[in-house]
Amino acid sequence: MKQWKKLLRRGVALVSAGAAVWLTARTADLSGAWDTLSSLRAGEAVVTALLEATLGEPEDPLSGAGLEGVLRLAVEDTPELAAQGEAVAAWLEETEATEETSAESEALPAEEEPEGADGADRAEASSLSDAAPETASSDQLTPEEDSAEALAVDWGSVSADDIGVDNDTGGKTVDISALLSGEMPLKLQSAEAGPQILIMHTHTTEAYAMSGDDVYNETDTSRTTDENYNMVRIGEEMKAVFEACGLSVIHDITTYDYPSYNGSYGRSLAGIQAYLEEYPTIAVVLDVHRDALIGSDGTAYATTTEIGGESVAQVMLVVGTNDSGLEHPNWTDNMAVAVRLQAAMVALSPGLARDIDLRSQRFNQHLTTGSVLVEVGTSGNTLQEALAGARLFAQAAAAVYLECVE
Repeated sequence: MKQWKKLLRRGVALVSAGAAVWLTARTADLSGAWDTLSSLRAGEAVVTALLEATLGEPEDPLSGAGLEGVLRLAVEDTPELAAQGEAVAAWLEETEATEETSAESEALPAEEEPEGADGADRAEASSLSDAAPETASSDQLTPEEDSAEALAVDWGSVSADDIGVDNDTGGKTVDISALLSGEMPLKLQSAEAGPQILIMHTHTTEAYAMSGDDVYNETDTSRTTDENYNMVRIGEEMKAVFEACGLSVIHDITTYDYPSYNGSYGRSLAGIQAYLEEYPTIAVVLDVHRDALIGSDGTAYATTTEIGGESVAQVMLVVGTNDSGLEHPNWTDNMAVAVRLQAAMVALSPGLARDIDLRSQRFNQHLTTGSVLVEVGTSGNTLQEALAGARLFAQAAAAVYLECVE
């Protein structure tokens, strides 16, 4: 059914695009029509209007303007639209990213239990993950040992076979063995030189399942502007661990997804750029989210692992590429960093990390080598489970970052 929708959507887009090209040709010498078109040249508004009218919710943007077939030809042959090629591609990526990270994504049937995350047969449940893993257990770390100290990673204890990758691109490939054994591309200056890490949240209002005393006022389903319960709280937990390990951190608590969810990646892009300009020592950007695995009956599934008798939300790293057509030539460097982060989590506890999600969208990760999107649990997890997962991720990540300090 999903494939049929894609074909129907593309067919409608091609027919609409053909009509647009025919109309342009028929009115090329009519000054009145030209004046009307010229009046619509105001920035990206015309781009957005055209795309919304012809593509609806496009799914497979290509290079350049991110379009294909007759529609791409129509845009390239129209100076007003061709000049907005980057805006077109950015709009397409924003649409897909927003659509695929929303709670109303592909759902598990109500009667279907989630499959294990480490197996090949994983049920489709949402865009940034394919399953809600069953609870795993590990006795490697007790809650008392969960301190804010950098983990001493024995890299020899982790092999490429321990690093799982869910490849959702259109044809990108990665050599995990080479990335794991190769030179680390990330370099950090000393903490005395300035901030090293930027933690921020494109979808700031994402929140978790209410439980116990963790009750909040929803601004939308599993979302709240209350910073004690949304992603700001998770970022603060990570910041505390990093700083206890001697790393210098800035936490951007700007709300980028409220009151408007659409356009949040564009707004966070501007925010990141401003911080990088003000603090050129920042080498790592962590965009911290939570995932959403929603069943067709509305059930929100959790991704948990048991560590030392404590229920902990699993963590998933999302790595963007240039597969959508937007410029991101060094995405493999980000993947190399993500592989090391994954290895550190595996060394800490095999059940902590879900497979790395390799995506077509770049998610603003072209700005620094250390950029990665971090999904801490899902909307089905409790806040306390997410805080535990955030602490352990930061402890593992600190080990990687400290080895990169020049």
